[in-house]
Amino acid sequence: MFKDEADLEKVVSRLNIDAEPDPAHRENLRRQMLSVFNEADKHSQKGTALLGVFRRTFMKNPMTKIAAAAAIVAAIFFVYSFSGSQSVAFADIVRSIQNARTLSYQSVVTPADKEPQVLKTMVLEPSLMRVELPDGSIWITNYDQGKTLLLNSQSRQAVLSSTPERTLDLYDTFRNFRNVPDFTVSDHGRQTIDGIQAVGFRLTKQNDGNEIIVWADPQTLRPIRIEQTMKDKDGRFVKSVTTNIVFDATLDESLFRLDVPEGYAAERTDGPRERSAALEQRVQSLSNMKKILLSCIMYAQEHQDQWPDNLQQLNVYGVTAADLTNPRYAGAEPGYVYAKPGKPLSPSQVVLYEKYDSWADGINVGFVDGHVELIKDESTFKSRLEGAASAR
Repeated sequence: MFKDEADLEKVVSRLNIDAEPDPAHRENLRRQMLSVFNEADKHSQKGTALLGVFRRTFMKNPMTKIAAAAAIVAAIFFVYSFSGSQSVAFADIVRSIQNARTLSYQSVVTPADKEPQVLKTMVLEPSLMRVELPDGSIWITNYDQGKTLLLNSQSRQAVLSSTPERTLDLYDTFRNFRNVPDFTVSDHGRQTIDGIQAVGFRLTKQNDGNEIIVWADPQTLRPIRIEQTMKDKDGRFVKSVTTNIVFDATLDESLFRLDVPEGYAAERTDGPRERSAALEQRVQSLSNMKKILLSCIMYAQEHQDQWPDNLQQLNVYGVTAADLTNPRYAGAEPGYVYAKPGKPLSPSQVVLYEKYDSWADGINVGFVDGHVELIKDESTFKSRLEGAASAR
């Protein structure tokens, strides 16, 4: 093997390059070999192994010395150019997209037992995303405003809802890139993709059926194809192939507007923010009702098993006006309807429920034994309320 550049010079001199009749060609060949040595030194293990083979094979025959020189040059270039992803680290690929501000790509998603679906996505940092769905619908999200607009081109319907407010990151589009520390990254060889000799990386997790294969251009260090295999909520595999990946292309901001187009009927629906707020209010109401029921039971224990005539009598047990206010219907006073139980008491007897004007998605209902449950069906609630009334 070559210990250093001086060692290579000795081999070059023994090749008798000076016998080459064309001085220009002779000097060019010498420069190529010395230049390639500097590159091969970066990949010394593979480079020197191949160089050793060529020295042993070709140097024995003087007639092949010039050819050997050319072969050595070619061999080193082979090692340098095709040594797998050793010369391109996955961190280089991730780093190459850190400064990108726009992104567009196409994904072919194949759910289990279903036909493939083609989705086209555009991302404009810091907060805009547009997804064109297979049925012609368009989904536009503005994370800065916390809003999402869904346009159904077939029914000419526009639905506006909330979405969590946050800063969009291109890593979120290829979200598993963000979680690289959770993955084992391994070399996946090379493959020709759209005429590019791409380097491959395989991302896997231990005891996880999900897999990501990223194919990248070793020149631009940008991903050009991403193949994902993941499990759906039922444990079945879903495959996705992302192509046509373009970074930093000029995207028209009008494509990301949340304006409802002319001719579309608009409606609002609860998004995650509204659903989260509604759930918080429901839980708070349930907590209020449990406190009220516990105070009623304490009152009965101190009044010969007689429950209070009204909820205002519970103030001596720490029940405040805030506890009697239903956060789901803040304008109602009181926010709960109290039905004093008669005897004999039944654990399933309704004694407390949320006041409501019109039935929506259900109400919290409290019982003699102190438990509270959500009843979603109005007819079920009325039936149990009637049963409680007949027991009084």
